[in-house]
Amino acid sequence: MLSVSAALLLAAISAAPTEKSRAGPAPELAPPIKLTAGSKPIDVDVGHAAPCVADLKGDGKPCLLVGQFGEGKLRVYPNLGTPAEPRFDQFEWFRAGGKLGTVPAS
Repeated sequence: MLSVSAALLLAAISAAPTEKSRAGPAPELAPPIKLTAGSKPIDVDVGHAAPCVADLKGDGKPCLLVGQFGEGKLRVYPNLGTPAEPRFDQFEWFRAGGKLGTVPAS
């Protein structure tokens, strides 16, 4: 189940400034929040997490992509809910061309 704080993260992302609204002073960042999947906080195996919310599957629902510093592996949490009320549970490792997809970790 998506926590309230994760729902706020999604709202903040959808309310991101447009190119026209960037003329003023830079907005302040909100304090960090814990994201949950299956009612447990998301915790990566190694290092720091770097979450991103985007429609990765092209189904109109935002998935949660979480990169981890160690080994550069990426977790994809498919959205089991709706675009308005996302729900994340189990993750699957990001794959590209049938192989485990990673990003440089150094």
